[in-house]
Amino acid sequence: MSQLESANGNVDTVVAQTVEIEGELSEAEGFIRAMDVEFKTMSANDKRNAQQKVNDYKAEHQQMVTNFQGAKFKAESMALKGGPNARSKLLNANQRLDSSTATLEQSRNILYQTENIGDAVITDLESQKEKLVDAREKVKDTKRFTVDAKQILRMMGNRALMHKACVMLTIVLLFGAIIGIGYYGIVAK
Repeated sequence: MSQLESANGNVDTVVAQTVEIEGELSEAEGFIRAMDVEFKTMSANDKRNAQQKVNDYKAEHQQMVTNFQGAKFKAESMALKGGPNARSKLLNANQRLDSSTATLEQSRNILYQTENIGDAVITDLESQKEKLVDAREKVKDTKRFTVDAKQILRMMGNRALMHKACVMLTIVLLFGAIIGIGYYGIVAK
């Protein structure tokens, strides 16, 4: 900003310094937005520590923008004192700067919309991740229940087989008893 103040009414220097400083301020604003995006993805503990830093950077950036606007106004006022030629140069330069600023503002709006879409996508992905983790746990539970049910069915099948064997043994013993009683009943008569 000191270069802007020391332009001594030179229109070309004022315009060049204004463009350079606006670019740097825009870049700083981009970094602050990136910090905001990064801040949103932090854990709760990290957020508490970073909140003050982010707020300090925002306040410092706002102060720099205010200082720049004041210095720009002073430098343009000095340049306007250079006569009609300087005035027309400054007006043309300001029109070009205004056009560039409008383009830059459109880019910022697109960037902001993109950030919002990105945040929404991240939120959706986190939600889907939670659903997938829950589904995975349910699949594990179902698998465990299936294994338990398989073991119970196997035990029931073994028990049924043992019952059949006992019934068959009882039938054979009873059949043997009937034949034995019938044989002794016929032989004994």
